[in-house]
Amino acid sequence: MQIPLPNLDDRRWADLVEEGLALIPVHAPEWTDHNIHDPGITLIELFAWLAETGVYRINRIPDRYKRKFLALLGAHPLPPRPARSFLRLELAEGAEPLSLPATLEFADDSAAGVRTRFRTIESIMVASNRLRAIQIRRGSGYENLTERWRRGESFGAFGDMPQSGAELYLGFDRPLPVNAPVNLFFSFAGSRSGIEERRRLLLETQSLEEAIPPPAFDDPQIELDQVQAPPHHDARSVWEFLSEGGEEETWLGLDSDNGEVEDDTRAFTLDGGVRLRLPREMQASRRGRIETELFYLRCRYVSGTYDAPPTIQKLAINGVVIEQAIPAGAIQWPIAAGAAISGPLPEAGAFAQFNLRFNAQGHIAEIEFVEDASNIPSFLVLSFEPGATQLGILSVEAALVGFGTGRPHQVLSLPQAPVISSGFRLFTLERGNWREWRNRPDFDASTRGDADFALDPDTGAVTFNDGERGRGLPLNAMVVARYRTTSAASGNLPAGAIRGLADSPHNRALLSDFEGVDGQLLTIENPVAADGGTAGETLADVAGRAILLMNTPRRAVTIEDYERLALETPGVHVARATALANFDPDFPNRVTVGTTTVIALPETPEPRPAPSPGLLRIITSYLYRRRVIGTRVKVVGPNYKVVTVNARVRARPGANRAEVRSHTIAGLNAFFHPLTGGPERTGWSFGRDVYRAEVLQTIDEVPGVDYVEALELIPDRGRPVSGNVSLAPLELVAAGEHRIEVT
Repeated sequence: MQIPLPNLDDRRWADLVEEGLALIPVHAPEWTDHNIHDPGITLIELFAWLAETGVYRINRIPDRYKRKFLALLGAHPLPPRPARSFLRLELAEGAEPLSLPATLEFADDSAAGVRTRFRTIESIMVASNRLRAIQIRRGSGYENLTERWRRGESFGAFGDMPQSGAELYLGFDRPLPVNAPVNLFFSFAGSRSGIEERRRLLLETQSLEEAIPPPAFDDPQIELDQVQAPPHHDARSVWEFLSEGGEEETWLGLDSDNGEVEDDTRAFTLDGGVRLRLPREMQASRRGRIETELFYLRCRYVSGTYDAPPTIQKLAINGVVIEQAIPAGAIQWPIAAGAAISGPLPEAGAFAQFNLRFNAQGHIAEIEFVEDASNIPSFLVLSFEPGATQLGILSVEAALVGFGTGRPHQVLSLPQAPVISSGFRLFTLERGNWREWRNRPDFDASTRGDADFALDPDTGAVTFNDGERGRGLPLNAMVVARYRTTSAASGNLPAGAIRGLADSPHNRALLSDFEGVDGQLLTIENPVAADGGTAGETLADVAGRAILLMNTPRRAVTIEDYERLALETPGVHVARATALANFDPDFPNRVTVGTTTVIALPETPEPRPAPSPGLLRIITSYLYRRRVIGTRVKVVGPNYKVVTVNARVRARPGANRAEVRSHTIAGLNAFFHPLTGGPERTGWSFGRDVYRAEVLQTIDEVPGVDYVEALELIPDRGRPVSGNVSLAPLELVAAGEHRIEVT
């Protein structure tokens, strides 16, 4: 989508000359010779040529100006984003647990020979346990969901309508290892549990903690894997396991304060993992309708309310999140024979800090390894082999970008692109000393001494300045970058595509026994598709998004703004939101100027959905930061008026009276439903009256109904009314226990 710009170059040379000739009688009536041979006409033609050139130039807006204008609107080009998914790892039965470090690389099976690599974002202890059973318990009954899970079907974590006290049971074939972390990964149904919702939630939480203005949600620079998602605003759950405790069952709870459980799913509302560390041995038991003795973990829903029932799509033991963002480049510096080496020598797979000196041949003549130096970068060592009588090698995970020429505005190209902007580090080695440079979107605020550069993450171009607006790149300065690269949209792979451990220098450095580890991993697969990978935005893309930003409310000004922002509150599930201007529920009979009341309904399947205190609190906080100064915001739930229908219905000849009665009751309940009812089936409008004629029409549309003989509407279990039922502004209809007689 392009921003419509006016055409400023709408006048040609001939038009300007004609206008100049028309002005001569006005300003110089004594000038009577307007023929082409007159020198004055020649001057008019010359000035018309100069004016036409200027008009042409003001119509040519450079791209850098457009970027500045877009930045004023809050629209910045989004850099490339990597695809994400999760892996399920499996060992042979009975094998010892296998510890795998973070950033380990896995790859897909490519017939063309070009393999797409992914990296794990955290370490994982792969256990040999198998998940054999999944059950939920509500009240005193168990429901076996094992077959649904094996078929890949989704299921409610605590049932379709979660109630406090519900339990999710996971049965394993053998006890989980003691004092060893075990990873469970969950992905959930719905569009509000993925990576974008996590990013929006973390950005909002971060801005609250740092007391900065609300984010525009177009800045993906936050490191998602280094920030813990905030706890759920209302629902609370605990993880427990059955332990050996004599004759009676002993369910021991896992304490998050002691590191026994780390729940990154935010109480089953965000895709993520749960890491468990059991302090004691597990005990086998039989549960529900499964006769086999298994070792059970359970998650118990203890308090609070869910905005929407958590629905599990995928569940796997030994699950770990992966990202299609891999380290770029490797530098191999030759070490001169007999080079001076000092400090603690590094091992392959470890990070090291060092100072270097090179000889005339470009070989390392002196290397000093240091620890915890704030002014020296650290690099992952791929290999280190000093040579006493021959050349050695120091290989680190980084990219050699180039060398400085001393000229202003030097541009260097990274060896691999697109680039992940977050985590990008750039260093120069100048006369044996390291200097770190700072990534800036432009040099407008840079001074002479600022070591700033500008990065184009799509092309990998690194631009330095001229020494006035930012420090220039010195002559012969070695430029080294440490960053990650991605395939962007090409990394969006289908489920089951990633099936092996990548044979890469990175993995060889991390794993001392690469072949042994590769042989122990019996199963490697991504149960869900890797998605979310996108290329960086072009200028045209940013311009199109700017149009959407201008038409999308980011501040609560109008009634529609309040309703839309309430529905978009991160971390919650709001089905409906209605705003009332100049209305305060505490003073319903008065016009309270400056007070806006928002009525919110969660996405619960209950017949009378009502928001929890936590939901009201988080929506209020979200709207409060975006309201107009001087106004008040109140977020409340609805009041329900129970309407019972008492009717006598005549059935058509041959119709089953019992079915007609049940279908009539179901039709009335659907018509009165707060989320899906009403005449338009989009939810009952707040404060909308119940009209007798519409109830008659609803009954008449039921299959098998001939006509309605008698009808009464009974509000709030009171006396029947012969007309319509009136509702207050905050009220919704709730279906009562209808009494339908079929004759």
